[in-house]
Amino acid sequence: MSIFVIPVQAQITSEFGYQLHPEKLLENTEGKLQIFVTSNNMMVPKQIENLKVVSSDNSIIQILGVEDSNDKFTKNILIKAVNPGITTIALAASGFSSKEISLEVFNNNNHPTQILMKTTPEVFPVDGPRHGYVALELATTGGLPTLASEDTTIHLYTPNNDVIALKNSEIVIASGNYYAITEFDIIGSGDAIIFAETEGMKKISSIVSVLEASKPLKLQLSVFPENYNSFSGNKGFAIIQLLDAENIPVLAEEDIPFKLEIENPDVAINTSHDFEEVIFDKNQLKIEKGEYSTFTTFTPRPNIGDFTDDSEQTYNMFISANNILTEGDQIKIIHDEIGALEGKGPSVTKVLPFLTTGKEEIIAVTYYETSIEVSRQTGGSSQGSTNRELVTVTVPVQANEEHEINFSSSESDTVNPINPIMKKGESGVIVYGKTGTIIPDDSVTFYITDNEGVKTALGNPIGPIKGDISLVVEPMLPMILAEKQFPVLGYLQEGNKGEETTTETTTEDGEDAEEDARSGVTPFIEDGVLTFSANNFVDVDSTAIKRNQPYSVINILSNEVGSSTLLYQMGGFDGSTDIETHTTDPAQIHLSFPKNILANSETLATVQLLDSVGNPVYAKKDIGIKLVSNNESILKIPQEVTIEEGQYFTTFDLETIEEGIVELALLSEDFSLSKYDINIVDISPVLTLDLLGTMNWNERIEGKLSVSIPEIQTSLSGFEVEWIVEGGELIKMDESTNNEGIATVNVMANDKDKVSISAKVLGNGLSESTISKTASILNMPIVEEVSDIESENSVNELSLDPIIMIIIIIPTSIAGMLFFLKRTDRLELITEKIPIADKLNLGDRIEEIKEKISDIKNR
Repeated sequence: MSIFVIPVQAQITSEFGYQLHPEKLLENTEGKLQIFVTSNNMMVPKQIENLKVVSSDNSIIQILGVEDSNDKFTKNILIKAVNPGITTIALAASGFSSKEISLEVFNNNNHPTQILMKTTPEVFPVDGPRHGYVALELATTGGLPTLASEDTTIHLYTPNNDVIALKNSEIVIASGNYYAITEFDIIGSGDAIIFAETEGMKKISSIVSVLEASKPLKLQLSVFPENYNSFSGNKGFAIIQLLDAENIPVLAEEDIPFKLEIENPDVAINTSHDFEEVIFDKNQLKIEKGEYSTFTTFTPRPNIGDFTDDSEQTYNMFISANNILTEGDQIKIIHDEIGALEGKGPSVTKVLPFLTTGKEEIIAVTYYETSIEVSRQTGGSSQGSTNRELVTVTVPVQANEEHEINFSSSESDTVNPINPIMKKGESGVIVYGKTGTIIPDDSVTFYITDNEGVKTALGNPIGPIKGDISLVVEPMLPMILAEKQFPVLGYLQEGNKGEETTTETTTEDGEDAEEDARSGVTPFIEDGVLTFSANNFVDVDSTAIKRNQPYSVINILSNEVGSSTLLYQMGGFDGSTDIETHTTDPAQIHLSFPKNILANSETLATVQLLDSVGNPVYAKKDIGIKLVSNNESILKIPQEVTIEEGQYFTTFDLETIEEGIVELALLSEDFSLSKYDINIVDISPVLTLDLLGTMNWNERIEGKLSVSIPEIQTSLSGFEVEWIVEGGELIKMDESTNNEGIATVNVMANDKDKVSISAKVLGNGLSESTISKTASILNMPIVEEVSDIESENSVNELSLDPIIMIIIIIPTSIAGMLFFLKRTDRLELITEKIPIADKLNLGDRIEEIKEKISDIKNR
């Protein structure tokens, strides 16, 4: 297996970094796209050569040109934002990975271009309120609410007319307003979509979900009392309820018609088609839309005993209905000829499940009956006597006078029974109760007083538990316009507000389980006053709430742009809602600058105006902005800049001095304080300097400078190098580093016994770094000292052409001198300075030099 070793400072392709000025462009304006080299998210102070720039859509952004910045290592692409939209700018340069930059151009209009819609509530439980609200408002392209310049008609419709019914098919947002509200009624279950459209604007929609009760639904028949005597003519009650799969009452989404019928399964031939065994007050019934129960009365046929030899018969009463399940009940009729029993009891109470709708509901049936012994014939007769036996039977007891039955509840907040009136001659009565809107944690007990005393029965209320209810107040509009009035909706909700409601969830074992479709919006459970805590952000008055009221619509006035938390309370409930208001006027100040800025440099920064949702917007007057740095020793900035009227941004330079993090604060009247942390990075090159060569006198020394920067991983070319050479002659030098971060210098060691070479790497964005090295020169020539007079005479006698400067030494032979000059490439340099005429006599002149040197030696 091959092993590749990667150098510490591996050369990789350079990456483009960028910063747009201003960061958010408005159509028909110009800006700058600042381009620089990055590595590890850091700006690198390197020049970009031959940068190529192309816009993918000139109808949105046009390229005007490319210019160098003052710092020499950034390029500024001059661009023009033409039309709103999103396009890309492609960048390419030698040594760089190409890059596409996505830029958006914003629209600068403040007039309505779209409509927004919100439905409140969005989800309705099975037993919740049966209507909701639709709010429509006008907005700009940037999604901000704005006033209508003229009456605007908006058309509404839904294809789901079996789920909801819109109260208005069109509504008008009047000139000078920015919203309008209408209502819809709940008529079924499922999801319903509401569409809204107006001329010149895009059609929008919103979905309303009405949760369904657990299926299948059924019609449940309950008959009270169970026992009758064909000779007493007592009345019975047939109560029919619409129940879900869990036997909980459900409000009907439409009228449900049905018919009651009866049969005697004990007879061989059913005579119910020939005559009526039971006489109904009415047997064609219906549960009306929005209700869950109905009832009728009946009495057994008075002479029905004449048509049978049986002492008692059991009849099945059943429901005939289309497209729904039904479940019937039974009654027992005895045919013993006994007189009618009268009294005020004993009583029997049978309860029925009921919803806490806040209205009167059937909660039970109370009837009088008792057990007695009767004598019945058991067979034929013998010797003139009949065989009989005593049998205990249950028979009705008729009221001996009209009277009120005392019927009370242990939980009056859940249900307050209405004392029923038992009429003279009757044996049963339906009990109604004024229901509340909650159920207790414990059971509800009914107390019934009759001739035997006080009896009890457990009630069966269905509704929310108070501890599971919260008070909610939420804005009815998608967006709120500052300094204008807006509506909020107050209501109670069973379960946690804000949780997504679905009809199914997943259990721990992975199986789907139905969620409670009865949790959600529920009517107010008591009278009260909804109050709001003091808040300078809005003006709002308290409002009175009535028990069983489904909603409370409250109008609030916004005082300013921004956001605030509004606290509210009513009775034992409290809560809070976040209010955020918007405007198309300038609402915030935004600063744009590169993420990491280099020390010892200047870089461009931009301050621009944004509206409340962050869209760029023009100044309607001159806006002065004070700039404050918390450390001017690190960062220098102008004290103040101004965005002039009709402009939306201004630029200035950030002058960095050294490394550190600086907090820059922007202050301006009518704007909140803006603070930004600016990270200034000091890039300090690590330098090494090697001196290469024999270090002999009059030989070439090469200085090799290596530059590395641990923080970055990119090509190290282009860093400026300043050389200082002492004790030698500078022959050749590199003024900048190559791709490997290397620069060299060549020096001739022909002057002193020590040669010193210093290298300084410098430039904008870099901390100045310097390195030096000194070499001791070997094999320096030895010069014999002579007296001043002798030296002067020697020089005079050795009269050479001024252009020839030869160091006179005492070699063993002139040949050695010439060989040395030849080896060190000096002979050629010397001969180049000799005139052509002299070159022709070069041999003669060398002979003269030999003679004069010989004379000097003899002295």
